[in-house]
Amino acid sequence: MSSYLELKNIAKSFNTEKGKKIALKDINLQIKKNEFLTILGPSGCGKSTLLKIIAGFIKSEKGKLLKNEQLIEDSGLDRIMLFQEFEQLFSWQTVIDNISFAVKASAKNKNIKLTKRQIKEKSLKYLNEVKLKSYQDYYPHQLSGGMKQRVALARTLAAEGEIMLMDEPFGSVDSQTRQELQQLLAQLWQEEDKTIIFVTHDIREAVFLSERIVLMKNEPGEIIELVDNKLPHPRKRSSREFNQLFEQLQTRLQN
Repeated sequence: MSSYLELKNIAKSFNTEKGKKIALKDINLQIKKNEFLTILGPSGCGKSTLLKIIAGFIKSEKGKLLKNEQLIEDSGLDRIMLFQEFEQLFSWQTVIDNISFAVKASAKNKNIKLTKRQIKEKSLKYLNEVKLKSYQDYYPHQLSGGMKQRVALARTLAAEGEIMLMDEPFGSVDSQTRQELQQLLAQLWQEEDKTIIFVTHDIREAVFLSERIVLMKNEPGEIIELVDNKLPHPRKRSSREFNQLFEQLQTRLQN
């Protein structure tokens, strides 16, 4: 496998009231450019901690993070993170202004000058991709939870980072909306040249979205297996192959 993003011997622990807790132990992982990789495991296994280390938000105690064989030690606009919380949008800005903020940040990072018209056109392009162009003048408090996540996804895309880090972004919406957002993300990933690292504890979500699935256990947080997902797109949740992979992963996580 060609190494685009590589984690070498990553380790992290935290001090708690009960003593030292090992969140991550000897994490070794190679991620291909433009792949959809899901980190799957129970609560407390260090999934979100691992994602924040990749983002550069927290430091590992041990190990290295490499991109194209170059050491990464800080956060950067090449890695954009999308969270679960509905309130990650700027409440004082309209939907299109939220997207424009990311467009302008991306242009500044690349030393590109955009006119106001170009900024608006790019912002509308991303809003159109998440099917919210007609809501451009709304404020976040006027949107449903699922719509807020669509806007947050559009803003993440508008930042034009190479790597999208997604920490259970659909975990707070109802089941139907969650499936709609999963379908949208799968479609966008196939259209955009993005590497996506997605965290979830939902096995069906992992099966629906991923090319590869990293299975983790807790106490301490370790990788127990890497599973290739070769189900063709579009994926059918009711298919025999889908449910066979679901049962395989469920059994493996329970052992």
